[in-house]
Amino acid sequence: MYLKVTVLDKNDSPPVFRDTPLTFNVSEDLNAGHLIATIRASDPDTLGSLSYSVLGGDDGKFLLEPDTGKLRLKDALDRELKNNYKLRVRVSDGVQHTDTLIIIEVSDTNDNPPVFDVPVYSFDIPENAPRGYQVGVIAAADPDLGNNAVVTYTVISDWANDVFSLNPQTGVFTLTARLDYEEMQHYILVVQAQDNGQPSLSTTLTVYCNVLDLNDNPPVFDAMSYSMEIYENVSIGTPVVTVTAADIDSGDNGRIEYTITSGDDNNDFEIFSNGTIRTRHLLDRETKSSYNLIVSIVLKDVNDEEPRFISPNVTEMQENISTNTVVMVIKANDRDEGRNGYIEYILEQDQILPFTLGAVDGLLRVAGKLDREQRASYTLNVTARDRGEPSKSTRTQILVKILDENDNNPIFDPKQYSASVAENASIGAMVLQVSATDIDEGANGRVRFSIAAGDDNRDFSISEDSGIVRVAKNLNYERKSRYELTIQAEDCAADLALANESMEGRNKLLTPIENRYDIAELTIIITDINDNSPTFLHSPYLANVMENVIPPNSGYVIQVEAYDADTPPFNSLVRYFLKEGDTDLFRINASTGEISLLRSLDRETKAEYILTLVAMDTGTPINGCYQAYQCCDATKKLPLVKPQIGCTISEGRLDTPLTECQ
Repeated sequence: MYLKVTVLDKNDSPPVFRDTPLTFNVSEDLNAGHLIATIRASDPDTLGSLSYSVLGGDDGKFLLEPDTGKLRLKDALDRELKNNYKLRVRVSDGVQHTDTLIIIEVSDTNDNPPVFDVPVYSFDIPENAPRGYQVGVIAAADPDLGNNAVVTYTVISDWANDVFSLNPQTGVFTLTARLDYEEMQHYILVVQAQDNGQPSLSTTLTVYCNVLDLNDNPPVFDAMSYSMEIYENVSIGTPVVTVTAADIDSGDNGRIEYTITSGDDNNDFEIFSNGTIRTRHLLDRETKSSYNLIVSIVLKDVNDEEPRFISPNVTEMQENISTNTVVMVIKANDRDEGRNGYIEYILEQDQILPFTLGAVDGLLRVAGKLDREQRASYTLNVTARDRGEPSKSTRTQILVKILDENDNNPIFDPKQYSASVAENASIGAMVLQVSATDIDEGANGRVRFSIAAGDDNRDFSISEDSGIVRVAKNLNYERKSRYELTIQAEDCAADLALANESMEGRNKLLTPIENRYDIAELTIIITDINDNSPTFLHSPYLANVMENVIPPNSGYVIQVEAYDADTPPFNSLVRYFLKEGDTDLFRINASTGEISLLRSLDRETKAEYILTLVAMDTGTPINGCYQAYQCCDATKKLPLVKPQIGCTISEGRLDTPLTECQ
């Protein structure tokens, strides 16, 4: 006799993470649903299944699939807000668990444009400033890292490039030409700060350079001469003529006072502040018969012209463009001069608009978020008004069309699908249809479907356009009864970008464009049909029976067993029958397959019996097996059988009784 001991496993060992410590580097521009890594652990025990979970530290940004250990991005990242995450992760087998720390470093992408430290710069420069004079310094900062944060300054307006020089690295403006207030009182420059990222981002702003007036111009009379005749007997205070002079300097430097400096030795005349010359004394032709005066007359402007817009009334711009970006330059002309021709621009804010308008330069800028899916266009009411007394104005409408950007993922609704299909479904049979929508426009919003995971054998196919899932190969419940498919819906943004590049004659994209996507889970249950016949586990069966004796246990001789690969309760339930043989001597239990002897045998009469058995399932249609035989031999005595004793114990216990042998 020998003793067989089977040691059973006990759940006494915790799971162990592989490849610790775990550190991953992810880009801040990844889309939600992106697979970051697969966390793996092993358990030396054989009991229980592993389950993964996040205990904390993820800030709602990450999703850990409990069954697979796949760590995915749940929400968008922003390195400028947080550049690393420390996730406390647990793996459990249901009894034991182990915790570990996962460090996720967020790498920078160029997602922030430079930002100037003030919304507008204004520098005052004396008109006699020499060449090389430092006008002022502009500064912009970029919260990104590395080359993404290196800022270069340029003047993008085409005005006064020969008057000022801008250092592209330091932002220092230097005077490179002579200034003259009387020729130009101010310069309006548009400056761009651009980072060195790929692709680069930029911001613009306006720099006002104001020329300060100096008293460097004398008043000037008109060169025209006048000859006036008056009677010598006119009364004192009689107006003779009014003269006018002009000084192109400004302020007090251009304010004129009139005096008579020669030709009137006797002070017979006086001149007033308005240039009118009057008699001061009584005149006497016999004493002096003529006076020589030079009179200047300047024609003054009257505000009789309205501003006229010369810029287009329609413009387009991309959604999600950075704040302070110039949309367009609104321009109007006024043929008057001086204050009568000086134009101010006004944006009527009868509603909250994401735009601002420079009153002097007419630069229309973005002042808020533009989202085409929320609003596809804006109609702006703009007024151009001069500074005359009274002022004149003109009103126009500007249509700003917002162009679509691929900034929305396709969305599955619902996220979980389930369906069932019979294993004998024909190839091409429809399983179900999934649906996803993308609120972007054109190719950015056109969705195509694919099976991303879960169907390595390609048993199913999905229509790229309609999302209809169909059977692609013959199914077999016994081979695989359940499919967990990951369905992906992605937009066609990359196709649009490639088409645009091709139209421009380029062979490849300069900057790769990634499609945005969403995923859904599809569970397909394969329903069983009765397509398998029962199979006897052994064939033939052999049994020995003593003659003249009915065996114990109601004549038990042997038990046969057949297996049906179909599913319960009916397709795999096997019933047993005697088809051929001595049915008057033997019977079989239809449920258990136990064959019993009805009465004793006589070896001298017949030494061997051959029975033909039938195993049939209870499915529809019924399948049966007729291939097994039982050969029953009548013998004189029982054969000697070596006894065997077996027992089962659990691991980890000392001094535990196994069994008792007698």
